[in-house]
Amino acid sequence: MPLAVKTWMYFAIMAAITLLLLWLFQFIYFDLLYYDKQSDRFKEISDDLFSRDYGANTSPEQWAKLEEAAHNQNLSIYIFTFKLEELNVAEDGKTSFPSNTLVSVYTPYSSSVTLGISQLTWEEKRTNKYLGELYAGSGESFTFIESNEDDNSPTDYILCGGRLKGDYGSDSLSKIQKYFCLIGTISTSNYTITIMQNMLLVATAVILAISIVMALLFSRMLSNPINKLAGTANQLAKGDFNVNFESKSCDEVRQLANSLNFAKEELRKTEQMRRDFIANVSHDLRTPLTMIKAYAEMIRDLSGGNEEKRTKHCQIIIDESDRLSGLVGDIQKLSKLQSGTDAFEFKTFDMGELCQTVISRFGIMSEKQGFVFECECDRPAYCKGDYSKLEQVLYNLIGNAVNYTGEDKRVIVRCKVADSVRVEISDTGKGIAPEEIDSVWERYYRANQKKRNIIGSGLGLNIVKIILEGHKAAFGVNSVIDQGTTFWFELPKADKE
Repeated sequence: MPLAVKTWMYFAIMAAITLLLLWLFQFIYFDLLYYDKQSDRFKEISDDLFSRDYGANTSPEQWAKLEEAAHNQNLSIYIFTFKLEELNVAEDGKTSFPSNTLVSVYTPYSSSVTLGISQLTWEEKRTNKYLGELYAGSGESFTFIESNEDDNSPTDYILCGGRLKGDYGSDSLSKIQKYFCLIGTISTSNYTITIMQNMLLVATAVILAISIVMALLFSRMLSNPINKLAGTANQLAKGDFNVNFESKSCDEVRQLANSLNFAKEELRKTEQMRRDFIANVSHDLRTPLTMIKAYAEMIRDLSGGNEEKRTKHCQIIIDESDRLSGLVGDIQKLSKLQSGTDAFEFKTFDMGELCQTVISRFGIMSEKQGFVFECECDRPAYCKGDYSKLEQVLYNLIGNAVNYTGEDKRVIVRCKVADSVRVEISDTGKGIAPEEIDSVWERYYRANQKKRNIIGSGLGLNIVKIILEGHKAAFGVNSVIDQGTTFWFELPKADKE
């Protein structure tokens, strides 16, 4: 699925989840707590106003607080004065105020006025409910909701009632008491939810529209640079290494572009190495084959009957065959090492003894070509590793030193024991330029220095690198121009088994 489509779907899903949570909150959580929150607010106001003592000696300022609360809190407050036992209770359960009841009214729009109960405009339903609660609780405080019968009405009513604290009569009127009723309006949840639904529908449409627009913008912002990188990658896949991955998008895409540029450079190097490898292998194979063919024809046509010439020509054919065999053997070793099929067999051995053994194999070069091999090896120098592979390492490094040593034809092999076993192979040649040192381990790399005309496959140092990495050994090259080069590696010491 394209990234643009995935991004658009992601924003759409997130918007849908957000809206779903809003709708769930509105229909479940909001409806459950709506009345409780408003009821609690009116109860707090009621408890605060009527927790005080409103006795006969109460100052006018105390009663003025009721008027102030009615104005500020948008309430209707009624103060009734009557005897509770004089309530008119009918057989059908209907209750009414005593005829001598007085009432004081505090509303948001008028001051306190004392009226006769006949002027009270309450409905019979509210009177029965209020007096019934008052009578049943002997004047203790109570609260109830008075729902409006009209479903489309925007408000319901909450009533808080009870007896005021204080003594209001003489001995003959000791049972006269004042009772309060606080009435406030509550917006009905149905009406409020209807308003919220209309607002939420508008908000839903706006959020969805914004989400779609943002999804399209973000998807294009993300997908366009990635599509551009994909097109550049297709050019790279066709072999164009001059391409460059660029992106001015987010940090992740820029990091991807940098990684692709790094991969491009590595591929370019690998491709160049592959071409060099094929060219060098072809050359190294063609040269001995040409020599073998030429001397075979000479034996057939010219020197077949001359034993001395025939022997000389046959020896050249043998030498060139050995060169071919060595090249093929090095390629096979490199292939096995890189594929991991040539397993390492670790054991403890004396590295100093191994160095002397390998040097002895180059003795014929001392006799015939005048090379000088100096051995400065500590004995014993026990370490742990793959004996045969480290033998190959020494053979390749000494052979490389022979190829590049100076006119004195001197090669020095050192094996020293300290915190570890360190082996050094030095020559006295022209040295390696600092910018070329890291490249000497590559296959078929040719340093810009004089090389002797001896047998070599060009894979020796790459094989050395892979073997030493397999041993997790430290290794490197130290070189000084016109003074010589030293290849070294270190292995941990080991106890003799």
